[in-house]
Amino acid sequence: MRRRMAEVRPEERRAVRGGEGRALLEAYLRPGEMAGVEFLSRVTLDPRASIGEHPHPGEEELYLILDGRGEGILDGDPFDVAPGDAFLCRKGHSHGLRNTGEGPLSFLALLVKA
Repeated sequence: MRRRMAEVRPEERRAVRGGEGRALLEAYLRPGEMAGVEFLSRVTLDPRASIGEHPHPGEEELYLILDGRGEGILDGDPFDVAPGDAFLCRKGHSHGLRNTGEGPLSFLALLVKA
């Protein structure tokens, strides 16, 4: 399988997982395209937009920050994030992300079955 950037169509979402503002999702892997992977997407949050804190009862999700600055949340505990930072939400835990910067915050989101 190959996927070129020109084949990836951004999808606009609002209030993702109870968060605020707008996010653009670019799906590089969808369910069934790679064993154990639910999705791999580049997500871009507008300034002040967020992914609401949400639980992962049966899967794990990794966020890798590509551009911008923000505040990650793991099990209710906030922390600063910047390009190159990554954080993992394990099965049975919760996480979220807020763009606290002046520009867009982009990250890769990888969701896998646990």
